[in-house]
Amino acid sequence: MSETFKVDKEIGKQKFKAKRQYIVEVEFEGDAYTKEQFEQLLPYDLQTKDYDFEENGNEIKLTFDKWWHQSSETDLSGKVIQLDKTEKIGECIPEEYEGEDGEQKLDYTCGNWTNNSFEYLKNEDGTDIKGKE
Repeated sequence: MSETFKVDKEIGKQKFKAKRQYIVEVEFEGDAYTKEQFEQLLPYDLQTKDYDFEENGNEIKLTFDKWWHQSSETDLSGKVIQLDKTEKIGECIPEEYEGEDGEQKLDYTCGNWTNNSFEYLKNEDGTDIKGKE
């Protein structure tokens, strides 16, 4: 009696589920009139795309519930470390022109970006730096 048996490729496989915790640092860059206005533009929750990987009939799929924002953490000594940091990295400086009265004036309709803090005209809160008008 000669019977042909079909071998099922799934026989012998096992299914696994793994959980890994990743610490993700995300950096945002953009422009706003004040530091507070910029921080309001930042998303609180992040999304990730679905991950599917299949090779030689083996499939791995990533599912997730939620990414959350954690602004601080505690180190091993119990000290609280602030993870959030917003810093000024540039400013659009208005171009100067000579007015009809011969005085130098600023043209706020156009300007150039600089990251040289000595050229900044505004504080991070949007107020004018004293001595510069």
